[in-house]
Amino acid sequence: MVYLILPALLTVVYIAYLVYLFFWKRDIMQFRAVLYPGLVFISMWVLLYYFVFR
Repeated sequence: MVYLILPALLTVVYIAYLVYLFFWKRDIMQFRAVLYPGLVFISMWVLLYYFVFR
């Protein structure tokens, strides 16, 4: 269970940063530049955790 805390917290921080970029800063180019690498990283993390802890 402890192994799930850090990825969950980092995902929450990532989503909060995306909300900040999209709603407060309104910088669509920066938002898109952060969105896709972050989604790839999170999906690789999910796959790794799935195969290791299943």
